[in-house]
This record gives sequence, C-alpha cells and structure tokens, in this order.
Amino acid sequence: MTVDAGGGIAARFTWHPEYTGRLLLDVREELVREISADQRAYALAMEAAEVREDDALATVLRIEKRWSPYDLNWAEADPAQLADRILQWEWERERRQEMFPYAEMREQAPLPDVPPAQASWLDWLRQLFGGRSQRDD
Repeated sequence: MTVDAGGGIAARFTWHPEYTGRLLLDVREELVREISADQRAYALAMEAAEVREDDALATVLRIEKRWSPYDLNWAEADPAQLADRILQWEWERERRQEMFPYAEMREQAPLPDVPPAQASWLDWLRQLFGGRSQRDD
C-alpha cells in the first residue's frame, strides 16, 4: 500500500509478474479500456465475417482466447464488472504470491440461480469433469 496524491491509501502490486509497481486503480482502468476495445473489435469482426471470413475468424479467435477464460459471455458483459472480477483474481494472486489458475477462483464463486433442469445438468457436468469444467483446460 502507498499513499496517493490525494492523501488516501492506494493499493499497489509489488509481487505480480505482470503488474509489479502499478496501482490497482490503474490496472483496473487499463482492463476496462482493453475489454471495451476488444468488444468493439469483436463486433466489427463479426459484421465483416461475410466479406472477410478468414480475417474475421482470426480476430475473433484471438480475442476469445484472451477474455473467455474469465467469462464466456465477455463480449456482452459490462467492461467495468468484468474488469473488477479479473482484478479480484489478480489481486488474490498478488496476496498469495502465487500464479494459480482462474479456474480455482471460479470454483469458489457461488453459482447463479439457475432453473432446476439446468442445475442438474451443471451438477452432472461437474461430476463428469471431476469438479472442473471444460473451460479450465
């Protein structure tokens, strides 16, 4: 923790391999900008898919690989909320000083309210993968 210009206390990464020396607030702002930009790029690629299929596919796959481990619905997610979830995970890595997979945080998160039929399907899927989902690979 450091004191910011306004006299308040600001959290700063000290261990994290990617964010060392950066303020938590600055990393959040960067994530929001990057997510927003990638959402726009994704939308444009999808619009151009008919005309330039190969280029659109390459763009979509590159962006999906970056954000879908955090949220499969990232392209429609609120950038600030997604950035907050990612930042929570990165800060936990900082706190533990360990680069653990995002899947570990996802497993600890409570499941959203889902209809009974879908809930039983999710339970079956967890059993099938031994408590993991396919996204964890």
